[in-house]
Amino acid sequence: MNTRMAALDTDRRPGRAPRQRAMALQALLLLAATWHPGGCDRDAPRVPPAETPDGGGGSGGGGGTAAPGCAPGELTTASGCEPAGIPPEACGAGFTPGDRACAPILPPAPCPAGTMAVPGETACREVAPCGEGAWGDLPLDEQTQFVDAAYAGADSDGTEARPWTTVGDGVRAAAPGGAVAVAAGTYAEDVLVDKPVRLWGRCPAMVEIAGAGPDTSAAITVDPGADAAEIRGVAVRSAGVGILVSGSSGVVVDEVWVHGTGAQGVMVYNEHGPAQLTVRGSLIEEAHTVGAHSRGAELVLESSVVRGTLEAGEFRGSGVAANRGEGNAPASIAVRASVIEQSRGTGVYVIASEATVEDSVIRDSTGIDADAAGMGVIVSLNSRGLPGEASIRRSVIEGNEEAGIFVQGSSIVVEDTVVRDTQPYADELETGYGIYVVADIAASLQSEAALRRVVVEQNRSLGVAMLGTDASIDGLLVRDTLPRDKDQNYGVGLLVASSDLLHGNITARGTVIEGSRTVGVVIEGASATLEGVAVRRTLPRASDDRMGRGIEVQGIDAEGGRGHLVLRSSLVEESVESGLVIFGSTAIVEDTTIRGTRSSSDGLQGNGVTVTKDLGDAEATLTDVRIEENDGAAVASFGASVSLERSTIECNFIDLNVETELGAPGRITDSGQNQCGCRGVSIPCRAKSEGLAPPEPLPPAL
Repeated sequence: MNTRMAALDTDRRPGRAPRQRAMALQALLLLAATWHPGGCDRDAPRVPPAETPDGGGGSGGGGGTAAPGCAPGELTTASGCEPAGIPPEACGAGFTPGDRACAPILPPAPCPAGTMAVPGETACREVAPCGEGAWGDLPLDEQTQFVDAAYAGADSDGTEARPWTTVGDGVRAAAPGGAVAVAAGTYAEDVLVDKPVRLWGRCPAMVEIAGAGPDTSAAITVDPGADAAEIRGVAVRSAGVGILVSGSSGVVVDEVWVHGTGAQGVMVYNEHGPAQLTVRGSLIEEAHTVGAHSRGAELVLESSVVRGTLEAGEFRGSGVAANRGEGNAPASIAVRASVIEQSRGTGVYVIASEATVEDSVIRDSTGIDADAAGMGVIVSLNSRGLPGEASIRRSVIEGNEEAGIFVQGSSIVVEDTVVRDTQPYADELETGYGIYVVADIAASLQSEAALRRVVVEQNRSLGVAMLGTDASIDGLLVRDTLPRDKDQNYGVGLLVASSDLLHGNITARGTVIEGSRTVGVVIEGASATLEGVAVRRTLPRASDDRMGRGIEVQGIDAEGGRGHLVLRSSLVEESVESGLVIFGSTAIVEDTTIRGTRSSSDGLQGNGVTVTKDLGDAEATLTDVRIEENDGAAVASFGASVSLERSTIECNFIDLNVETELGAPGRITDSGQNQCGCRGVSIPCRAKSEGLAPPEPLPPAL
């Protein structure tokens, strides 16, 4: 798995001569055809842009007339226009809404060992109450088999007066469907459950089954024939697995504390046939390798906490994991209303299997080495090239390392979920990604992603990265992406890229990318359709105060590797250096506003749209576009071909700039009905050479 990006150590590609940046206007040279009336040579005083509501500019530009529909950054829904992010009513149970995001309701500090809290609870608590008397609140009847390690008699018969002294004796004596009631004590034994019994302890704080076998055994084993068996109200520890289920279905583990196991905390496995396990209201902590593991079987984790899963030898610690079992059968896991935290490796790890995460928190996973960093969620293919798939809804993934969500050669759906504050692993300071979805090049397998009403905030290096991926994005809010710790470069909100063999393609609607560093959106050799998207307040690169571009489109090679952008009904504002820049690629821009681009600290003027020849030819078609209040040219062509139609050029320092680049003259073609002007004054739109120099593209990401 390679999640590393090429370093941004230079802004120039090898063999490309440096360009002199023009700091002042030179003699005007008319290079283009006659234009329709309009235009403004910036002798007139500058005026600030008009005040607009958040989301600005209406639905794009349209030569100054708003297009029908929602404003940029708003998603069209059945009930009307909805701002990007998560609406309050979509937050899961146990979460509180705020600022178009959701936050879990949990205690402010981590819970001590043996205690837990699930979303919606503000205080740590015991796993289950102990009740009164020897048997607490256990439901007892005449068929109940009683177990009490403190009974000193030699005449045990399983009655309340003469209880068994081992749990195994109680299970063996119980009738199918019967109950085994366990009193306080530590029971040093390995228990076999091979029939549908209800094994109930008084409470986990007072009843413990301490496995007596080696590290290859389990403290409790549920074998075939035990469909619908229940294990409740006990603590479990073992040198091996805590609870192992195979060949039985409908098994329930309820209000159990599994801790300090040498291997998996709980495991369900199809070795002896189909198996299904539900873990409810339980705490699994300080297991090794995996807290809750499904191998070719079905696992449901509800209202539970998996905490502090530890690595073992070369194996990372995963809070919850799913992989294929006997006969190459895929596993299935469902995590609901639970907390997966402090894993020493990965929170949820899915390999060639299926996972659903709902109303849950996955947080504070930490790495053990460069190949096993502490990601929140990993979904990947297996060695046979079989993909995994996952759905994450109404959840929060925060404070993990390297990546909040990482997908390789697989598919994922994320809805109404927050991914935030991902940290770099100590030895991988270029990471800290929010959502990172990548194709598997070796298997020639694309990934697929669907993001709907997702908030990705305060991550590092990359907010959302789609590499060789086919993605659909609706209502995404990416904000305040931070530079990577390694060198203070990047901080890109959204990256879409292709490899040489696998083409990246996304469609994004009603999305906001704001407060990014370096570039808001990068499209590298990929195809992107952005509709109703707002890219705003992009900041310069933190390492050198350069760039700060809104959207950048570039190729990956000179032979068919161009990037392709369709930008409709969108807004790009408050960028630095270029609002939209096209390097050796193509763009169609319709009904869009680009405004308020400022000059960069290294002297590159703040162009609204920059189109430049690079590895390949560059082309752009601008229709019904409004370009206003930019420090440099409204449109600058460097050896590229630009067509402009029914567009408004308003109060820019330069209207239209054309320059020769790599031996090719710049061209801006008047396709009719364009207007140039400032503060009600119109002059002819003319393309001129001002001796400007183009910006340099970012280095390729793959």
